[in-house]
Amino acid sequence: MIESRLKESQSLSLYIHHYPEQISWATFVGLQILDIYTTHRGLKYDCVTETNPLFGKDPSVQKMLITKSAILAPAIKADLNRQSLTQKDMNEINAFMLMIIMNNLYVTNSAKKNCEKT
Repeated sequence: MIESRLKESQSLSLYIHHYPEQISWATFVGLQILDIYTTHRGLKYDCVTETNPLFGKDPSVQKMLITKSAILAPAIKADLNRQSLTQKDMNEINAFMLMIIMNNLYVTNSAKKNCEKT
């Protein structure tokens, strides 16, 4: 009975240990989608161009999604298998993505005031 409770306690502990990492990856994926969305909104203005050379000057949503998936999916899978990134690493990566999204919003808001919608 005690042995059974110990095993339950260990499995619960293991589950709790991995939960924050899953949240970080879910956050990361959500931020990637939000980046695509905010980029797409900004590109609707004639004065806005994409600066990421992987996408080109005026990428479609489909191209951004395929490119990000092709690059990021293997990296995510590799990390989930090896668990080489720490929670701090993930927080820093997600914070960087959040800054990119905030820049996209800033550019889009500026374009609304100064540019024509295409």
